Amino acid sequence: MILEIVCGKREAKVEVSSVAGRRKVKIDGKEILCDVVRLAPGRCLLILDGRVYDHAVEFADGKCFIVGRSGTHVLRVTDMRRLAPDTEADVGNAGLQRVRADMPGKVVRVLAQAGDRVSYDQPLLVLEAMKMQNEIRAPKSGVVRELVVASGQAVGAGEFLFSIE
Repeated sequence: MILEIVCGKREAKVEVSSVAGRRKVKIDGKEILCDVVRLAPGRCLLILDGRVYDHAVEFADGKCFIVGRSGTHVLRVTDMRRLAPDTEADVGNAGLQRVRADMPGKVVRVLAQAGDRVSYDQPLLVLEAMKMQNEIRAPKSGVVRELVVASGQAVGAGEFLFSIE
């Protein structure tokens, strides 16, 4: 995913992808590996170089407000996929995509079944890890082809959860 982010007078092109269950963020050519844990709607933890940053995130009036210990930051974020009319670009890559657990935990709720049509970023299951519940969302629009976990099941980091085509 490629984003254009403006904070005050600074503009940056940011590319976000996943590598081995972690987020790879490329900002103006510099790569950073980090972990993001969604705590609840509007709250997340950013884990970077062993440090944990707790933030509240809110979108309003075309802006993103990020509130943390260092104060409030106001960003204008443009997702380049959203600028084009509804095309294949905003539903993800073509073909089968397999989703694996980012961290070990326990499946608390399964929100979709094999054969269900799902939309990009739709919650598909809830995984409890370190006493926090994390929604695992659809990486693209499509149909759930396989779902190999059930409520109450323990999963390890990197374990296959479901596939979407």
